[in-house]
Amino acid sequence: MTMEKIVSGLGLIAVVSGAARMLMTPCALIWGSDSMPELWAGLVACYLMAIGSLGLYMYQAARTGVLGLIGGLLLSLGNMITGCLVWSTMLKAEPSPDVMFVPMANNAIMLGGLVLFAIVTFRAGQLPRWAAVLLLIWPILGFVPVLSPWLTALWGLAYIGLGYPVWRNGKTDSGGKYKTELSV
Repeated sequence: MTMEKIVSGLGLIAVVSGAARMLMTPCALIWGSDSMPELWAGLVACYLMAIGSLGLYMYQAARTGVLGLIGGLLLSLGNMITGCLVWSTMLKAEPSPDVMFVPMANNAIMLGGLVLFAIVTFRAGQLPRWAAVLLLIWPILGFVPVLSPWLTALWGLAYIGLGYPVWRNGKTDSGGKYKTELSV
């Protein structure tokens, strides 16, 4: 299996994760916030986004460099922690006072990853800029009460927009194949 196919597969995972994240919106509107259908869609989306984020980084690694790697890793870590928090909500677990810092730390990790990754993605210009902007502004839109039920749909749309070209092309912006060799 070539690196191009691996990156393309990770792009597909990003697309599927975006669709799962978007599924949370109708589930919440139909069955209510924190309903089991919404939480299951969120749990699947979290772990798939954690994997797909790495593919988004790998696709544009040459142009985003270390900052892209840091943003991608923060995004992946934030999605994994969010998945754990969703799982604990599904189990109706009462958090211990010793771990009450985890949601706040996760918010900082996720926000830092989102901002950094969206900026380097926008600057790299290899993936759709509208999706990078959407990834950057959806947390800000959370402060608009009328939009809050639709935020997960925007987050999912951003991942679909970023993942689709990675999945379908597997090529760089310049038309060349994804480099599998390391030059020394």
